[in-house]
Amino acid sequence: MLAFDGELRLILAAGETLGRETASDVAACAEGAFVGEAFAESLWKLIEPLFRSALEGETRSREIWSADDSRSLMVDVGPLRVDGQADGKGKRAGIACGVAVIVDVTARRAADGVARQSDDHFEQVFERAPIGTGLMDLDGRWTLVNRALCEITGYTREELIDRRFAEITHADDVENDAAQYAQLLAGAIPAFQVEKRYFNAAGETLSAILSISLVRDARSAPLHFIAQLQDISERKRMEEHLRHMADHDHLTGLRNRRLFEHDLRLQVARAQRYGERAAVMVVDLDAFKAINDVHGHKVGDDALRAVATALTRRLRETDVVARLGGDEFAVLLPHADEQGTALVADGLARVIAECSIDVGDTVVHPSGSVGVAMIDEQTVSPEQVLVDADRAMYAAKRARATARAAAATPA
Repeated sequence: MLAFDGELRLILAAGETLGRETASDVAACAEGAFVGEAFAESLWKLIEPLFRSALEGETRSREIWSADDSRSLMVDVGPLRVDGQADGKGKRAGIACGVAVIVDVTARRAADGVARQSDDHFEQVFERAPIGTGLMDLDGRWTLVNRALCEITGYTREELIDRRFAEITHADDVENDAAQYAQLLAGAIPAFQVEKRYFNAAGETLSAILSISLVRDARSAPLHFIAQLQDISERKRMEEHLRHMADHDHLTGLRNRRLFEHDLRLQVARAQRYGERAAVMVVDLDAFKAINDVHGHKVGDDALRAVATALTRRLRETDVVARLGGDEFAVLLPHADEQGTALVADGLARVIAECSIDVGDTVVHPSGSVGVAMIDEQTVSPEQVLVDADRAMYAAKRARATARAAAATPA
């Protein structure tokens, strides 16, 4: 399994190199390495176009063979979009990286060779195929299934035969290929692929690429469908992991600046169009550098995590909290007025001061300054809202420093 950037450099890799003399060539799969180094040169020439297509926004699942038929791979590759979908500015819009799951199916190629020698071995080859394969009648009921299909779905052969695939398909995906089925039956297309979610025997939701073709009789009348089901749940899990990494702060688990600014843009747009009221708060820890300098960066990291937890617990589920960077946090309060926002700001300052980080011989209590900016139909832009909240935060920080200095000055 691989994740790669726009320059075909590895972001994340799991598994062995393929087609090399030494499968333990760790350097070939190191972060930042050229992804082609993980493959034998002859295989990479065939795989590279699929990887580049993922960076163009395409999803492909294909079985490929080396020129000498010595290696066969099933390649499932697609884009990871940071915002879930393209924004109308082209295929590459919103693509964070490409994700690929590659399975060595050389054994299947060998089995196919046996089948070419003797039709008597068809049943053995069908059973040994590493991809879930079966026949469905025109009503979508399984009439023949192989072992891999049973393993993917978790059902026994007896449980699948005569059962409609739609019965174990996620309700939102049952009809997502209706148009392709119509084209297939009409003879407009020879086959199609579609991504579907289904429920396995344990009730878990999994993802798969379903490939469908149609067998006809001598008079071209439809007989049955040939279906291949490739489980891509592992790729989907990696995509979710990478998407979370792209949208969240690795230290605190909060949203990062990119995702917070995305949420803020949506809120400002709602305010401008529908008159919704909301508020943004910028929270900055006081004298945080001193904590790092005196107690070390581990204590500083512990303080940031403690503050993140405290902010999250204090806020509503509908509120949005993020770490903008360093010791600066931000909060978005939908449907908020000035009076309520002022109360929340005071509450956040209190819960930050209540945080305690045990450093052995003492306990560190951080403090924070909070700046507020309101959002309404007159708001100019999300960028201006953050600037206004940031300025308010620094004004609050100066006021606190002035108050502390006055308190420390003898009368």
